[in-house]
This record gives sequence, structure tokens and C-alpha cells, in this order.
Amino acid sequence: MKQLLILSGKGGTGKTTVAGAFARLAAPCVVADCDVDAADLHIILSPEPAGRKEFYGGKKASIDKTKCTSCGRCLEVCRFDAVSSGPFKINETSCEGCGVCVWNCPAAAIDFKKALSGTWSVSPCRYGTFAGARLEPAAENSGKLVALLKTEAVKTTETAGAEFLILDGSPGIGCPVLASLGGVDAVVIVAEPTVSGRHDFLRLAELLNQQKIQGFLLINKWDLNKEETETLEAAAGGLGFGLLGRVPFDNLAVKTLLARKTLGEDGPAPAANAVEKAWKILRAELEK
Repeated sequence: MKQLLILSGKGGTGKTTVAGAFARLAAPCVVADCDVDAADLHIILSPEPAGRKEFYGGKKASIDKTKCTSCGRCLEVCRFDAVSSGPFKINETSCEGCGVCVWNCPAAAIDFKKALSGTWSVSPCRYGTFAGARLEPAAENSGKLVALLKTEAVKTTETAGAEFLILDGSPGIGCPVLASLGGVDAVVIVAEPTVSGRHDFLRLAELLNQQKIQGFLLINKWDLNKEETETLEAAAGGLGFGLLGRVPFDNLAVKTLLARKTLGEDGPAPAANAVEKAWKILRAELEK
């Protein structure tokens, strides 16, 4: 089994589009959408409906009115203005689940219960098996949810005997990305040929080099800025990254995605052909 993670410096670079195309080319495989804050890979993979399992990633405080003595200690120690008086109560949305009010309540009148943070599921899709999750609005601990989802995806891949586990990661270098990096064989960074795109790539490249993870670069919409494309490729080569090629701007890609299909599913097209070529290069490198 090979674990392949697709990353980008920001949203909208084409990361999920590439992940979906790779899933089609690697089928039958297991695919996991690790961008739990804004999951959207399911839109083009159309997994079968499945019972969703609950994820409890944190805790929330609540005041037991039968025990509360209205001493006001919780109001004094809360840093997040989550406590109000008259009578004393805790705003669940403002509560950060730190537990300070619980530990400081002399009457032990504050309950500290697990809070529902999101849901996840694993179900068949037309290219194998899809593992997806969704974080509740304003919920935290997305890294823990990604770690859980990835663990389940690995188990599914091993059980199915699939050759590839393809992971669609979160943009940036935050906690969800770190949670998705564990155990991967390679990372593909999808970048745009802009100054900010180069900056985002270099941040991700530094992270991968620190973790000693093999990295590859795929430039999307390269023909929008040929000079910046060449600069980006030179930077990647200097850092030891493999170059997977250039994907041109292609209006047909938009039509394909609007039809909830993956690149190449409707037949040959400039962007689809470039991504398929990138997959062949990547697969050959992973098989070495």
C-alpha cells in the first residue's frame, strides 16, 4: 500500500480536482478527504450514502442550576467571556472547553461533558472506497478528526488490499495537515504560478523536508505566468522535489467539475491529459 497526500498552500489551487483525478486513475483505491473543515471531494466522487458516526473532539461546560450558589467565581476566571450572570449560565458557542471554570467552582456546580464536534463515514464510491468527515460549524480539534479518519482509511485500504490510499489534505501547514502527514509515502503539492503561490509552496516544502517526506510539484494553470512557472520549478528542483509537469488553464475542466465528474472522465482534454501524465510520472517514481 502506498499513501499519497495532495496538499496546497491555499484553497482553490486545484488540489481536490487533482485528488479526484488521481483516484480515477488509481482505481480501485481508497480515497480520504482530510480537509474536514471544508470537505468537498465527495461532490465529484459521489460515494454511496452511509450511516455517519459521531466524533467527540472536545468538551463544553454547563452550569447545574440546582448546585450553583451564584458566587460568581466562574465569571471571574473565564477568559473568553462565555459566562453571564443573572442567573449564571455559560454560552456554549463562546465556551472554549478549557475547564478553568470547572476547576475553580467551589460548589462543583459545573458539568464538563464531551461535545459533538463532527461526523465521519466510510462507504463505496465508483473508484473504490471513500472515507469522509465533516467538522461541525465553529467546532475545534479538526486535527483529531483527521487523525481518526486517516486511521480508518488505512484500515480499509489494508482490508481491501488496495494499492493506493489517496488523501486530499487541507490547505496550508496547520494542525489538519500535520495530522494527515503521518505515514505517507509521498506528497504532491499543487501550486499556482504566482508570487504568493511560490511563497506557499516554499512553506510546505520546508515542512516536508523537516519531516523527511518525499515531495513532488504539480503546477496548475501554468500558462497564466510562464516566467513564474519556471521560477517555481527551479525552486522545487533545488529543494529535491520531483517535477510532475504543468497543467494548462482549461475551460473544459470547469464543465467537467460542474457535472460532478473527475478530470478525464468525459474523455481527453488539455488539463485532464496533463494530470494523467503527472500520475504516470508519480506512479513510476513510487514504484522505484
